[in-house]
Amino acid sequence: MGKIISFLRNIILLSFILFSNIVICQNSSFKEIDNLLQKAEDSRRKFKNLDQLEYAKKASLLAEKSENSQKMAESYYRIAEALFFLELQKESFKYINKASQQPYTKKSKLLQAELKEIKAFNYYSLGLNSQFNKELPAVINLLKDQKDVGSLKLLQRTYLNLGSSKPDSALFYSQLCSETLKKIPEKDVHLELSDLYKYLGTHFLEKKSDSALFYFKKSLLINQKYRDPIVFQDFTKLGDYYSAKNQYPQAIDYYQKAIQNIKDQSIAPYHFLNNELYQKISDLYGKLGDKEKQTEYKNKFSELQKKLIAQQSQNIDHAVNVILKDKNEEFISSQNKNYLFILTGVLFLLLILFLIYKLLHKNLHHKEHLLSEANTELQQKEEIISKKSLETVELKQKVNNAYEEVMQLAKNNDPSFYFRFQEMYPEFQKKLLEISPGLRTSELILCAYTFLGFTIKDVADYTYKSVNTIRNRKQSLRKKFNIPTEQDMGIWLKNLIEKTRDK
Repeated sequence: MGKIISFLRNIILLSFILFSNIVICQNSSFKEIDNLLQKAEDSRRKFKNLDQLEYAKKASLLAEKSENSQKMAESYYRIAEALFFLELQKESFKYINKASQQPYTKKSKLLQAELKEIKAFNYYSLGLNSQFNKELPAVINLLKDQKDVGSLKLLQRTYLNLGSSKPDSALFYSQLCSETLKKIPEKDVHLELSDLYKYLGTHFLEKKSDSALFYFKKSLLINQKYRDPIVFQDFTKLGDYYSAKNQYPQAIDYYQKAIQNIKDQSIAPYHFLNNELYQKISDLYGKLGDKEKQTEYKNKFSELQKKLIAQQSQNIDHAVNVILKDKNEEFISSQNKNYLFILTGVLFLLLILFLIYKLLHKNLHHKEHLLSEANTELQQKEEIISKKSLETVELKQKVNNAYEEVMQLAKNNDPSFYFRFQEMYPEFQKKLLEISPGLRTSELILCAYTFLGFTIKDVADYTYKSVNTIRNRKQSLRKKFNIPTEQDMGIWLKNLIEKTRDK
């Protein structure tokens, strides 16, 4: 009887030690997840959306290992947000759905509202304005009774977004935004207040009111008050104001300050192209009659524009690769779990066998036989896992850039479509950019669809856009390439590539 009690005591002690180690590891894992999500948010503020995606992806892998619903939901939300900024709406929607399915999300109104906000922006990017206008009011309905700081910040941001989409109600929504921000200490919402002031300044600038300068200065002052290092948007708005007032030297000075702030804070240069700071400076020097400076800044703008287009394409390709690694990482994670379970099982098995041997005085031969069976079972499981790994490698090796694969990727609107297409036709993008250097990635993708022979209706169906949208974009491309009206654009593209290959 005493030996049985001793046996049970050893089992309980081992279980307690293992459970304690699991709890300690989980706490450490949660801290690392929170640290990665904070890095993702910091990257978003600096418009480094690819870094944001990678940090959020690392956080999601740790969260999945811990099987913590809250951490998984928060990580998926950050991934969806980054993918939206990278113009990968389809993948963004997938992660919105993954986050929505988490039990934690169903309990958190704030996270539900955050996901609806990203969903609204995705709809807007796809030209689905009716869906956009449904999602934002839903955010307000979810948060109208919430009192926490996170909910209030999202609520005021939603008011501004609604005001931006409804210019006639801009001041009404700005007032709602202001009333919401008053519920939070200024030091905790200085960034949101700055956005509100820029929003009001822009509204009054469009109305040609002198109040614009008052609000633009308020935005800059509150950022300076709380020593926020990122102020290039404030400088840009002030430059816009002085440009509208024909005070060109002052406008140029603020635009140059904006450029310097972007460089000093190592901000991703996306807003150079978006705000066209160099182009604005070039135009102003032209109005001042300084042709040398006008040409200098025009060349800088053109050079930067080319770099940004190339970088944007690389970022999208990299983002797609990060997402495509999901299945492989999930397999590796599953494989590691199998090893862990097997190892844990073997350890328990060895311990039980050893204790049984001592308790029942079994002979050494019997113990070796049991261990041999256990090792055989382990080897068999390892062989199965190894076989699955080899099968996975073989499947990946069989994937090539065959024409049928590219066509299917196109029909599925798969994010890796254009990446695979470029492998088949490496000269395609280079040749088109030689003709029209300012092409966006979305335009290059439409050219790829046309090159493969898809009709306007096909492209609209596969990319979830309207037929009119695709028709207008193709017409715009025809003008950029100077394609004769009577010539089919698809045949023109094929002839262009065939001529390149003949050379």
